[in-house]
Amino acid sequence: MIKFDYHTHSKFSIDSNSEPSKMAQAAINKGLTEIAITDHTDFSYPELVPIDNSGLAENVRAVRDLQMEFAGRIDIKVGAELGLRPDTTQAAAKIISEHDFDFIIGSTHDYFGMGFHNQNFFALKSKIEAYNIYFENMLATIAANVDNFDVLGHMDYIERYPRGYRNKTLKYREHHEIIDKILTTLVEKGKGIEINTAGFAYGLGRAHPNIDILRRYVQLGGEIITIGSDAHFADRVGQYFKEAQEMLAEVGITHIASFTKRKATMVKI
Repeated sequence: MIKFDYHTHSKFSIDSNSEPSKMAQAAINKGLTEIAITDHTDFSYPELVPIDNSGLAENVRAVRDLQMEFAGRIDIKVGAELGLRPDTTQAAAKIISEHDFDFIIGSTHDYFGMGFHNQNFFALKSKIEAYNIYFENMLATIAANVDNFDVLGHMDYIERYPRGYRNKTLKYREHHEIIDKILTTLVEKGKGIEINTAGFAYGLGRAHPNIDILRRYVQLGGEIITIGSDAHFADRVGQYFKEAQEMLAEVGITHIASFTKRKATMVKI
């Protein structure tokens, strides 16, 4: 049974107003034993609006205090979801050097400041063209930020956003060359991927990444996998974990990762 939720947001994220303590209590109520508070740390959000990360130290201290408050009831990890781009390498490294994180998700949220929710990104592009640009940007981001994250977040989440395509489904076979480059780089650098169950909440009927991408990661030797609900509200902590466990079983995964001070320990499900 999956008992770790490694992707959650609290009031320290721009798009959530949930108290971290309520997120932790919700995890306990659902029988979880670990939760990572991975609040957004972006450099522009949603589009070319500079983000002031000066309050990050206070946020980290608050989660550390929460660890002590909930000691013996649940293991709380101090995390971050870094919104990375190829041009944010130095800024991301500086943030990481200044704070004591247990776990960092590296996510691609925008294309040089243009959020993927912006339909201008898809304008005058076929679905395959747009998705390939997304993955090429992701590969460049990984290459530039290889020391700045532990797992790659919601790898194919771009599928959530286009409105102009008759069928927006992202298929591994249509992008297998660039996806394989991304996955090979992750494996070679000892980085993981997450199963992000928010795809169900967005009506996609599946988690991110799709099972073909997950299977390919395993085939290429990938072992480090975390499970995250991407919950921004307490009632969504641990959501769709049954479906995530079914994905793991289908591709033969028997262990998931737990992180402390950015070191992974593999734990049998």
